[in-house]
Amino acid sequence: MDETAANMKLVPSPEKLMALIDEIVASGWPGRDDDQADYLLRLGFHQSEGQEGFRKGYGYSPGPDSAADLGGELLSAGLAVNDASWSSYKGELFSIGFFVYDGRDSHDTSAVLGYRSIYSQLLSRYGQPTDATVRPYDEATSYWAVDGTGIQMYCYTKPFPLLQLGFSHVSRNAAYEARLTE
Repeated sequence: MDETAANMKLVPSPEKLMALIDEIVASGWPGRDDDQADYLLRLGFHQSEGQEGFRKGYGYSPGPDSAADLGGELLSAGLAVNDASWSSYKGELFSIGFFVYDGRDSHDTSAVLGYRSIYSQLLSRYGQPTDATVRPYDEATSYWAVDGTGIQMYCYTKPFPLLQLGFSHVSRNAAYEARLTE
């Protein structure tokens, strides 16, 4: 089977994931907690009922005067994603991430094929990544910074194939990471 035919069998399709990436880059990040719910819903995510720290269906930080950070799990009816989550710091959303192509079979090539397809599309839309590393066994990482949004992609093949996508508000993420080193 050629790579194009194999890509057609990926769920979600690389094209669907690229549409989400393009939406995250183009739409910017919400400025306040109250906007998080609408933003995440627009992206196709929702949160399960009963999660701690939830407002309008989404978690929240205690506010801009607090150093507390919160996060929560996300669900998506439109995308076949695993372990999706979000994080906020000082009342501002700064991170969204999830896993796809969870093979659970060491011979499954979905994660590698998905990574290659999405990488190629990111390359054509946004140019060379700021960072890209390929390790043995087709494991790879790449990072783009586009209009204030960081796009991270990781391809794992051991112990089983899995593709991880992460998105961050670059300056908010830097502030959060700086706090961790204090």
